[in-house]
Amino acid sequence: MHKQYYIEQKKVEKLISRRNQKADFYNGIYDRYEYPVLTREFAPVHWRYDLNEETNPYFMERLGINAVMNSGAIELDGKYYLVVRVEGNDRKSFFAVAESENGIDGFHFWDYPVVLPDTCPEETNVYDMRLTKHEDGWIYGVFCSESKDQENPDLSAAVAAAGIVRTKDLKTWERLDNLTTLHSPQQRNVVLHPEFVDGKYAFYTRPMDGFIETGSGGGIGFGLCDDCLLYTSPSPRD
Repeated sequence: MHKQYYIEQKKVEKLISRRNQKADFYNGIYDRYEYPVLTREFAPVHWRYDLNEETNPYFMERLGINAVMNSGAIELDGKYYLVVRVEGNDRKSFFAVAESENGIDGFHFWDYPVVLPDTCPEETNVYDMRLTKHEDGWIYGVFCSESKDQENPDLSAAVAAAGIVRTKDLKTWERLDNLTTLHSPQQRNVVLHPEFVDGKYAFYTRPMDGFIETGSGGGIGFGLCDDCLLYTSPSPRD
């Protein structure tokens, strides 16, 4: 083990053990706290560095973390969990789980990031998962599945879809088909309702004509589908 590991690990442990404090902010609705519950400095040292002194004698970073943000949150069995968007220095993201006893401090990442089934070959990035504990017994995660816009010569042009996964324990994830809607070519920031509506799965959607432009599809949409497992194609209800 490289000796620098112990120095960097103490920095992470200090952040995790730091107690959060209520800020002076007040509006009678919610409390704000002084410190963010997670920053990139919370990322496990073994994600970022090769710890072997022989193969990494100068302890150079191998996977830089640019930011952690846009987490989905859930309470399970008295603990609080975040499925975090972890963005690398290359601006590509992956998901990782962090847990806390009280939801305001003490968050620490699990040892390994989330492994998503690679069922969407055109996908170039994933981020911003929303979590729902559904009455069918599954925990669903709906996230932005980004792909290259094949009809636009701009190399940065992208297409957004709503990817769907489900899990029982936040460790093993099953990938379902991406959400398909009838009247909007792109979707992001989609949330699954926790209960059945008329015996169907209900989604709150953000209709978009393009990756950035909402076009004629602004606002919040609402749709239903019969079965998330077989095919997801909600229709607008208003």
